[in-house]
Amino acid sequence: MKKVLLIRLDKIGDLICTMCVDQVSFLKDRDIQWVISKGLGFVPDNADPKRKYLELSKDDWKTSLQSLRSFLKDFKPDVAVSFQAPWWVSYALWAENVPVRAGVKSQWHSFLFLNRGLRQRRSQAVQHESDYNLDLLLHAFRVNEEITQEKTPELKLVAPMNPELLAKHGLISGKYVVVHPGMAGSALNWPIAKYIEFIVEAKKNYQIVLTGTAADEPWLKEIKERFAGDAQVLSLQNQLKATELFTVLKNSKAVVVPSTGVAHMAASLGANVLGIYSPVRVQHPRRWAARGPHVRIFMPHSQDQDNVDPRCMDEISVEDLLKALSSL
Repeated sequence: MKKVLLIRLDKIGDLICTMCVDQVSFLKDRDIQWVISKGLGFVPDNADPKRKYLELSKDDWKTSLQSLRSFLKDFKPDVAVSFQAPWWVSYALWAENVPVRAGVKSQWHSFLFLNRGLRQRRSQAVQHESDYNLDLLLHAFRVNEEITQEKTPELKLVAPMNPELLAKHGLISGKYVVVHPGMAGSALNWPIAKYIEFIVEAKKNYQIVLTGTAADEPWLKEIKERFAGDAQVLSLQNQLKATELFTVLKNSKAVVVPSTGVAHMAASLGANVLGIYSPVRVQHPRRWAARGPHVRIFMPHSQDQDNVDPRCMDEISVEDLLKALSSL
């Protein structure tokens, strides 16, 4: 099985937690191609090593189905692993007679179109998302995990050298802290008041850079209003391309961020990450923690992982994050 197709049509964090698995030793010297969500090409383009990929849109499935089938006809993969994808991807693999069609055995199409499915109860969150993905890859190749005993790799991203960007915004490498409070709402977050309290103290020693997109406005609006006119707090919301954000994250002293894609990006870039996480089972850092060489996790002391009071996020103290920042 020399030609391998790996598929993850999902968000940034999910992709980063999946793309790392292609570095396992038994895939060495194989021709590997990825299928990813449209607009996320900046991840494989800036990965070390770079990956080959096809971008597809889940919103226009008819066009994407045609593109995928055309790609399969040309590439002719020996094995395809669908880590997360809609029904039409499974159908395309079956319709184009891919010999080994692996994936998570859960939804109807996985039973109908896949021939090497694996039952996984990821909602139990007994291990990291990357480990679940590696288990699926091992199953696809019928590699015994106990024999390989391979540790799940971590994805390495490389930030472009862009001193002009830092100069444009008056940023000095290592002298500013990125605060990215926004998220899609898939997990509990730190209260906005806590972010403000952290910024009030941290800006005494560092410039603060706020990042986010227009979708993060519910989290940023109050923070921006509180520090309007403050020269120590710079908002770069909706002003950075993905690769420019890479540069800003990489050159920061630290990145304060909840469980969202930016946490995974920063960790993979090797930045200092102060990650804020929920104790809810399906949101727990045991499954979703950003993985990188300089990641610190902060979460409430609450132990009930299924019925958590959202107010428990107040238990994460500003003082603990400030202590971690001062130790860097």
